[in-house]
Amino acid sequence: MTPEQISQWMADYDGAEVNLGSVDLGGTSWARCISSDSPRAQKTAQAIYSGPIEYTPMLREPALNQIARTNLRMPFQFWKMVLRVAWMTSHKSQLDAKTAFLANVRTFAHEVLPTCREDTLVVGHAGFMMFLRKELLRQGFKGPRFTLPENGRLYVFEKP
Repeated sequence: MTPEQISQWMADYDGAEVNLGSVDLGGTSWARCISSDSPRAQKTAQAIYSGPIEYTPMLREPALNQIARTNLRMPFQFWKMVLRVAWMTSHKSQLDAKTAFLANVRTFAHEVLPTCREDTLVVGHAGFMMFLRKELLRQGFKGPRFTLPENGRLYVFEKP
């Protein structure tokens, strides 16, 4: 694949159909649901939550930019690794996207969640949830450990 084809693959993935399985919501009566506004997350939220859902772009995965303008064809896994390294090292191609993404995580954790006075179900993406977990732990929340959250699994964080 070329870098342009990788970008197209990511756009196609965002709009792809969702394979809905069963989700155990832990027996909690969730009073509120906040979801990413991406089509995949919206479909998931609608399938698991029966009340009104608040949609926000704040919960989206980071937008990864093309790292190179080339017609070089490499395996998908190669480009995936290159993009991850570029992200982790704050390569200039990813810096704006990374800054915006991390600002969304901080804003959600420090400004949106504190307004939630009741049990709130958050439907997001794995990348977002990894960083949100770190912010919640910094704020004194207790919750499970995970490296990469499993699709369709509930992770409960509580502030003692």
